[in-house]
Amino acid sequence: MYLTEKLAISLGKKARILLNVDKNREQIIVYGAINLLQTIFSISWIAIAGFILGVLYEALIFSTTASILRKYSGGVHASSPNRCIIIGTVLSSASGLVIDKFSYNISLTTTTAMGMFFITASFTIVMLKAPVDSIKKPITDLNMKKRFKKNSIVTLTVFSMVVVILSTLYESTLKLYYLKIIHSIILGILWQSFTLTKMGITIFEKVDFILKSITERS
Repeated sequence: MYLTEKLAISLGKKARILLNVDKNREQIIVYGAINLLQTIFSISWIAIAGFILGVLYEALIFSTTASILRKYSGGVHASSPNRCIIIGTVLSSASGLVIDKFSYNISLTTTTAMGMFFITASFTIVMLKAPVDSIKKPITDLNMKKRFKKNSIVTLTVFSMVVVILSTLYESTLKLYYLKIIHSIILGILWQSFTLTKMGITIFEKVDFILKSITERS
């Protein structure tokens, strides 16, 4: 049993006694606590790694963008919460480093062209693939699937509007951090959309398998 699960079960038992709820309510509390704790741990590790590498806000924006879209679009899952945190931390930090290094050399014109291409590709993938559920939690309700797809498209639309606003702000102020935020959002959208594809799922599963082999040997 993982640390998050142990903490969540402990919180659930205490909540059951304190709130005087039944076993079913306790399970709901435990499930919610697991999700909350995993989110807290994930953000904390990304923040720590990003801070150490000097790419704190790039890593956090990348991760947050991908997570928000993932909430509705679904996507491939790691085989354990710990491996999910490791993959998320490494990926977000690496993306932050790439953004920090190359944002100085990429003009707004190039950024706009890249943004249009990547966002269009993401819209196409989401419309064709989303939502991608998991084996453990399959989505069987057709109306729910339609709602998730619609919410995924709305989320992408909102991010696209944010990118347009940030591009306008950068053009008028030439502040580099606007460009970095744009790149972080675009890469976050692109990565999350990629995890909906067959190739993305295959690559993610191979990385997860390698991590699983390493952690089980140690």
